Amino acid sequence: MELLGVIGNPIAHSLSPVMHNAALAATGRQGVYLPFLVEHAELAQAVYGARALGFTGLNVTIPFKEHVLPYLTELTPEARRIQSVNTIAFIDDRIVGHTTDGIGFTAAAKSELDFDFSRKAVLVIGAGGAARAITAELLARQCRVYITNRTYQRAEAFRELAGSARLQLTAVPMHPEALQPIMGQVDVVINTTSVGMAKPSAQNPGRESRADVPIPAELLLPQHLVIDIIYNPKQTLFLRLAQEKGCRTQNGVGMLVWQAVKAWEFWWGIAPPVEPMYQAIEASLS
Repeated sequence: MELLGVIGNPIAHSLSPVMHNAALAATGRQGVYLPFLVEHAELAQAVYGARALGFTGLNVTIPFKEHVLPYLTELTPEARRIQSVNTIAFIDDRIVGHTTDGIGFTAAAKSELDFDFSRKAVLVIGAGGAARAITAELLARQCRVYITNRTYQRAEAFRELAGSARLQLTAVPMHPEALQPIMGQVDVVINTTSVGMAKPSAQNPGRESRADVPIPAELLLPQHLVIDIIYNPKQTLFLRLAQEKGCRTQNGVGMLVWQAVKAWEFWWGIAPPVEPMYQAIEASLS
C-alpha cells in the first residue's frame, strides 16, 4: 500500500485526494491519497513524519510551496530555479522537491484550449509559488511577461527568476493607472492569487465586490484569454466578468489535473489516465 497526501492550510477545499484516488482506482495501483491540515510551526514535523511513515510522496499547496524548502535534502533543477515546490518524493533517505505547476499549467491550456503560449505576451497576477512556477515556464517559452502583485517588491523580485531573460519580464504596480497601458499588448491574463476562491459573493452574479476580483474587470479586453487557476468555484467572479467582456476563459481544473499527471510521472515514471481525474473533480464540484 502506497501512502500519498497533500499538505496545506487551509486544506478542506482541496480536490487533490478525490482526483488522485480516482486515478489510483482506475490504474489498479494499491495506494491511498489523504489531505493533511498543517500549521506553519509544524511543517518540518509533517515532512519528516511522512518520511518516517513510509510515504511515497506529498503534494504541497498554499502557503507552503516556498516554506517547505529548508526541510528537503535536494531539489530538481526546475524547483531550484524557481525556489518553489509542489511535489515531494521520498527516495530512500532523500527528500526530493520538484515543481509541476508550470508544466501542468501550459499542458492544461494545450489540452483543453489547444493554446500554445510560445512568444505570447502575458500578465501574471500574484507573486506566490504558483506564480513563480508559471512565470518560469512562460519565460522558457519566450513569452513577454508582466508581473503585478499587491506588494510591488515581491513582483520586482521575479526579475531574479528571469536570469538571462530579464528583458522579457517587467514588474507592474497593481494600480489601474499602471496596468492600463499594457493591457492592449497582452494576449493572456492569469490570476494566480486566491482572490475569488469559494466565496459566496463570487458565486452570486448580482453582487460584484472589488474584493472578489484580483484586478478591475474594466481592464480586460475581448481579445484576452483569461485564466484563473482557482477551481472552486468552477467559475469565479473574475471569469464571469471576463466572459461578459467577450474574453475566452479557463478555470483551474485543467491545471489541477495536469500538474497531478506530472507528479505521477515524477513519483513513478508513468502518466495516469486523465479522464477519471476530470470526472472525479467535476462530480465533486457539482
